[in-house]
Amino acid sequence: MSQQLPDGGGQASFPSRLEETQALLDWFELTSPPGLDPMLWIQAQTVLVEGFTNAVRHANAHLTNPPPVEVALEVTPEHLQLRIRDHGAPFDISVAWAEAEEPLGEGQPGGDPPTPAAPDGDGLPALPDREAHWGLIMLGRLRRDFGWAISYEHLPGGGNELVLQRALS
Repeated sequence: MSQQLPDGGGQASFPSRLEETQALLDWFELTSPPGLDPMLWIQAQTVLVEGFTNAVRHANAHLTNPPPVEVALEVTPEHLQLRIRDHGAPFDISVAWAEAEEPLGEGQPGGDPPTPAAPDGDGLPALPDREAHWGLIMLGRLRRDFGWAISYEHLPGGGNELVLQRALS
């Protein structure tokens, strides 16, 4: 069922620090258009946080005085789109997806994550050795199971842009 939504969105820059995640989420909530499916909004919030934390932890982490992470949200009656720009080195997300999915679900790409190892001394299950790939696995699942289009491209002037888009109709 297609629903007319008001156009909305905005853009902002956040210092390249994990402590800024709450400010990012506050900004995101202020841009929430009325009438949007709550599950879609949660998915968008999840990919926004994943993209931002990856930009801070990986792309901008090795830069002296890392520049801010730039984010943009666009909501039209046709789609919801997030853009996250970092200033790191080029990165091929398709290769990373292939590497992250290799050991999953009985050899099937996009299968369930590996069974955690035996419990640690605190009785909680240990995370798999490849926990660094969980973000890639989550993005792959959103793409495969929920119809998100996801790309990560190196920009001609330097840096990269993660684009996450989901059709609304």
